Amino acid sequence: MNLQIFALPSRSLKKLRYPTDSELVMRIRSGETKAFEIVMRRHNQRLYRIARSILRDEHESMDVLQEAYVKAYYKLDQFNGPNSFASWLSRIVSNEALMRIRKNGRIHYTLDDPMHSHQDIESSDPGPVDEVSAQQLRKLLEHAIDTLPVDYRSVYVMRAIHHLSTIETAKSLDVTEQVVKTRYLRAKRALRKIFEKHMEKADLKVHDFAGRRCNFIVRKVMGRL
Repeated sequence: MNLQIFALPSRSLKKLRYPTDSELVMRIRSGETKAFEIVMRRHNQRLYRIARSILRDEHESMDVLQEAYVKAYYKLDQFNGPNSFASWLSRIVSNEALMRIRKNGRIHYTLDDPMHSHQDIESSDPGPVDEVSAQQLRKLLEHAIDTLPVDYRSVYVMRAIHHLSTIETAKSLDVTEQVVKTRYLRAKRALRKIFEKHMEKADLKVHDFAGRRCNFIVRKVMGRL
């Protein structure tokens, strides 16, 4: 028996494989809980990095990510859409992370005032960066980022590591665009130009979140919905 294979138009095929965030939200609101798994796998990397940039702890960041996803799922009716769903999720994660460190009494904010002496934060000398491997450089960058105050750290990770725009970062952290610009500038100054140069050249990705950890989060959250 001859079988005929009918190819779908490329545009239709792309839509089937890659539903937009808005389409996924509509499907979840209609009762298709399974669609939330696609949401998590799509945004896990970005949201984990945001939580990690604030908390500086892998296990706490994963806990916060789970709680944030559960809250987001039950608050989907509050998302107005159709754009900035990623920013909406990011704001939930950042708020959850900040609540965690406020609760633990570990938070230390800086003041966004150019007259204060904190504006010239210095990190430790990285040493001969040109001689280290990509993996060592990534670890060095992660350590340097961790030394930043939380408000600079979160902005730097969103802007430099995950390439969010100033507007997206401001929405994610619920601050003004000017605050984002100021904090980003000071964070870059603290990390020094050599870190910027090597990260851009090697296209390094810090606090990677994929594979086993991604599957773990998805399994845990779906089990709670």
